[in-house]
Amino acid sequence: MPHRCIPLLRQTGFRGAIFLALAAGVCAAGAFAGRARAEAGGATAAEQAFVERGVDVDVTAGNANQARDQAILQAQREALARLFRKLTPAADGRQPPSVGQGELEALVAGFELEQERASSVRYVGRFTVRFRPAAVRQLLQQNGVRYAEMVGKPALVLPLDATGAEPALWTDGPWRQAWAQMGQVDGLVPVTLAPPDGADQTDLPAKAALTPDAAVLARIAARHGAGQVVVARLEGDAAKGYQLTLTTFIPGEGLSSPESVPQGAFVSRPLPSATPDAQPAVAVPAPLALAVATTVDRVEEGWKRRVVVDSHQSGQVSVRVPLTDLATLVEVRRRLAGVPMVTQVDTSALKTTEALLTLTVLGDVSHLKTALAQRDLTLSEVDAAAPAGPASAGQLPGQPEARYQIGLAGTQAAPLP
Repeated sequence: MPHRCIPLLRQTGFRGAIFLALAAGVCAAGAFAGRARAEAGGATAAEQAFVERGVDVDVTAGNANQARDQAILQAQREALARLFRKLTPAADGRQPPSVGQGELEALVAGFELEQERASSVRYVGRFTVRFRPAAVRQLLQQNGVRYAEMVGKPALVLPLDATGAEPALWTDGPWRQAWAQMGQVDGLVPVTLAPPDGADQTDLPAKAALTPDAAVLARIAARHGAGQVVVARLEGDAAKGYQLTLTTFIPGEGLSSPESVPQGAFVSRPLPSATPDAQPAVAVPAPLALAVATTVDRVEEGWKRRVVVDSHQSGQVSVRVPLTDLATLVEVRRRLAGVPMVTQVDTSALKTTEALLTLTVLGDVSHLKTALAQRDLTLSEVDAAAPAGPASAGQLPGQPEARYQIGLAGTQAAPLP
């Protein structure tokens, strides 16, 4: 058993022997999970972040075989560029590292053909490309690129239409219809349109959404299991231009200051339609479609800033885990395995009432707190003024004092994505 898993127990008798045996199982399971995660290149959630779907290519060459081979290579390069844009903060202004064909093939775990059309010299196809997470991480870290890979809880959008005499939030109109036409977005945060739920409408009438209340948005977030609620307020008109104002509520962090985005600053990239192979049910004016894309872009970039992985900030964080039983520790470690910026978890000390863990983290504590919240784990600072007592008596010689405490946010385990 690794020396870092040695438990410090002040128990005697049969109960202590049973706890010691269970503790050894936790350490062994933790070590095995760590090895399996490293060998597999990431947990399921992380693997999903490294998949690019709907990569379209159109290649003409000397014959059909050459066109297909070139199309596959082109699809892989385009997928890598898309993956880089998805994982890295736009504010960093970094370009994808240049890789040769051999390096590219080493990054790709496999690809699937979604659809294709071919002639004697032309090949048109749509691919899904799956990358090896460990290989991509290594490429980014070797090039000093900051990145995010953690998939967040859904962002629930409340489209507030303030373009008319009376604001509209839950009723159909051009702004809500623009959101309804949005297809699945390839990003780290699923962005969803809030359904016209009766309880939500009672809690938040359209006029009240002009100055949203944090307590109301907290109830809406809890009702839908959202990681954030975004009030997307649209003002102006087609003739004079639109103004988009975004106010975001994040559980545990509170309500943000409103962010105003004029139409001239809308992102230029359109989003996929909810009906890619059919005519949209309602024609969406281009400025509104770009306002939707701008909101999604702000959500994505904000999320990446909050959970960015920075290999230059690698360090260790000592945390306490209060225990009611050993199952609590097992569940905490299971949830920690779904946090990409936590690269290693060592059990430094273990008692029947508390465990002391050492986390190896890529990034700072504020990013860690946000990432843990997505796995329903709380991170709080231990009161330095509190007198030393039984909670700190289990500390190993030479082990730094734990400044933070981790707890389960809910009584039931939340399934990992």
